[in-house]
Amino acid sequence: MSYPASEIIRINARISPAGLGTANFASAMLFAPETELPEGFDPDTYRTYSTLVALSTDFADTTETYKAAQRWLGGTPATRQIQVWGTATADATRAATLNKARNMLWWYWTMWTADVLAVKLDVLAIASWCDENTSMFIDNQTGANVAEIRDPAEDEDIASGLTALGFRHAYTAAHATDAYSGSALAKHFAAVNYSADRSTITGEFKKSPGVLAESLTGTAYAAMQSDTKKAVFYTIVDNQGSTDSGRWLNTLTHSFYGEFIDDVVNLDACINFLTTSLYGAVANQTTKLAQTPVGQAVLIGAARATMQQFISNGYLGPRNYIDPDDGLEKYTAGFEILTKPEDILDLSDADRDARKSAPLRIRLFRAGAIHVVDVDLDVY
Repeated sequence: MSYPASEIIRINARISPAGLGTANFASAMLFAPETELPEGFDPDTYRTYSTLVALSTDFADTTETYKAAQRWLGGTPATRQIQVWGTATADATRAATLNKARNMLWWYWTMWTADVLAVKLDVLAIASWCDENTSMFIDNQTGANVAEIRDPAEDEDIASGLTALGFRHAYTAAHATDAYSGSALAKHFAAVNYSADRSTITGEFKKSPGVLAESLTGTAYAAMQSDTKKAVFYTIVDNQGSTDSGRWLNTLTHSFYGEFIDDVVNLDACINFLTTSLYGAVANQTTKLAQTPVGQAVLIGAARATMQQFISNGYLGPRNYIDPDDGLEKYTAGFEILTKPEDILDLSDADRDARKSAPLRIRLFRAGAIHVVDVDLDVY
């Protein structure tokens, strides 16, 4: 036999692991009451449904679980699936149920049935958990609770309670007759592909076929738009007799920082993508990532690639700003990475022994969205 070349050229293939994937910001969990669970669907377990037809085999269309899922799985835009968690009647608190579910799997959009959402203490407990666990809570309100939200003299309503606590990961959709209207709005965000160009959205002005557009009093609109309530609504827009039937307006969360829903969702996605990118840069090295300027540059490059992706998808954008470090006006394309590769040369002995990198300092500048147009007309 001939002499094998592999004895001369000795190749050792080192295969990099796949690492982490980015989170699915279209994932949703609906918490169903134990009284509606079909036989064989045990409490503290979950099932996944891709269509309403599939879900209807377990939940009749008269159940609140079906009605809540209908707003997510039906209509436009399309969503691919929903997960339903069987809630045990004997659980002492809502947080206990949420923790059991999160210990089993991750999701982003949190939904509950109308009977739970009607109770203020339950809503506050769910919102608190969601803020602590990076999950967006869709606080769908209807009926008597909406009458309170739309009353400017009422300050003990559910929306006011959420705003007083400043929850970033909660928004209240107020609709007099539709118990799950806000889930139809959430679907627009679930359809965003963060890897695609110009893909990020604002919730403002979106349309939700199947949700009845309301025509309300000026007092009701003003109450929902107040700084104390911040309620989202689906309404008819009128211009001297011409109407646009069905637009989402006032799409704010209850955040202390005045954040719209897209502000919170997009930042969560950006942080997740950045975490994944930096993890891959550290963990997928076939040898190691050295504590040197070259190693630090790898991290900076990974961060820059992620930030550039979020410029491309429309979350970040250009502006002029005042640099807080030197007080000078500067231009940015949408982000600034302040860390330099050489910063790692100045690591303390403790940080070097702990095998840390130099901290990454990044400034983000959101592209935002235009919701209101002011016009000055000079007539001659």
